[in-house]
Amino acid sequence: MKKHLTHAQFFEKTVHAMLFTLSIIALVYCVVLLSLVFSVIERKQNIIASRDLTSRLSTLEATYANTVASINDAKLAEYNYKRVDGTTFAVRKDSIATYSVLYAR
Repeated sequence: MKKHLTHAQFFEKTVHAMLFTLSIIALVYCVVLLSLVFSVIERKQNIIASRDLTSRLSTLEATYANTVASINDAKLAEYNYKRVDGTTFAVRKDSIATYSVLYAR
């Protein structure tokens, strides 16, 4: 047997459906808002980490440039490297290691 809805029942069901829909939309909005906040915080942390890595990299590059600039024939001779004419390599001749290192004049 079919039940007919009265005007008051129909209005009540419509209001309940609207409130349910509104609460679902509010919940989705909160989730999206929290996701946005967390992504902004993560991006700020990544920017700070990137700046830190950039400063560490520039420090390492400066140290490397100073180390390469400090290499000269006297320092190479001090570490038992022998100059080979016509090349830009220093060759270390010892019983433990035989390898080449490129250096600038």
